Amino acid sequence: MEGIVIEKMKESDLPAVLAIENVSFPTPFTESLFRMELNLNVAHLYVAKKESRIVGYVDFWRVGPEMHLITIAVHPEFRKLHIGSALVEFMIDNAKTHRVEHISLDVRPSNGSGMALYEKYGFRQTGLRKGYYQDNQEDALVLGLTLVTPLDASKPSKTSNSGQLEESADEKKS
Repeated sequence: MEGIVIEKMKESDLPAVLAIENVSFPTPFTESLFRMELNLNVAHLYVAKKESRIVGYVDFWRVGPEMHLITIAVHPEFRKLHIGSALVEFMIDNAKTHRVEHISLDVRPSNGSGMALYEKYGFRQTGLRKGYYQDNQEDALVLGLTLVTPLDASKPSKTSNSGQLEESADEKKS
């Protein structure tokens, strides 16, 4: 998205991040949880800025060949402006750079806009966590996106716009 800059989250970003968190989720993360995340080696937190204002953020864990989206949110005044898409694209690009094979996330079935966003990038349901959300015992859908299969890891990969691996003509023959 034009005019959006994505950069590593700093502790000084937390007031703006918490303001977005608190209006975005029924059971928001606390400041202490974000501070803990900022100090974890596996956690990667980034903010999206428009004209130096924090308008969104993403937190994902990268462990070996796997990545898990912990949380993502966009300020209500800036939703429907493709900032969420920019953050998901950033996360997928980060995964590809670090040779991640699979990305997973949990999402509420009632989160239609989140579901549409993830499906746009090729995420598909891989599981269900019954009664996962504490505020209302709503289930969580587990979504996954495979970037590279273990057999393909030694071959150069080509991805489509949806983030799905495309087979070469040689691979289709076998």
